[in-house]
Amino acid sequence: MAKIKYFFLAPLVVLMSCATLYQSEGLFTNGYSDLRAGQDTFVVTFRANEHTSAEKVEKYALRRAAEVARQNGYRYFVIIDRMGESKKQHLYYPSLRLTIQCFKERPEGIQVLKA
Repeated sequence: MAKIKYFFLAPLVVLMSCATLYQSEGLFTNGYSDLRAGQDTFVVTFRANEHTSAEKVEKYALRRAAEVARQNGYRYFVIIDRMGESKKQHLYYPSLRLTIQCFKERPEGIQVLKA
């Protein structure tokens, strides 16, 4: 019985290990990238492969947005634009692009995320 369990679990473990890691996007790897779009505005993108869930892509994009804000001396940010997911050749490639505006102090009257 134990052998049968491992027979079915092994492919699942292999597939799960193929999910995109939290890393900088490279020539042959998926991951995050970011660029400064203005004095306090940044565009953060996370691209993944078909083995990565949309929830994980969102988590990684928000994580990178917070890191970018902190690295540039900001404590808070808001998402001012959001674009996500694409399909390529009938396969699902989750991706998310966030445009964020950053603040050093918590602004009044708008909901912000803490970096």
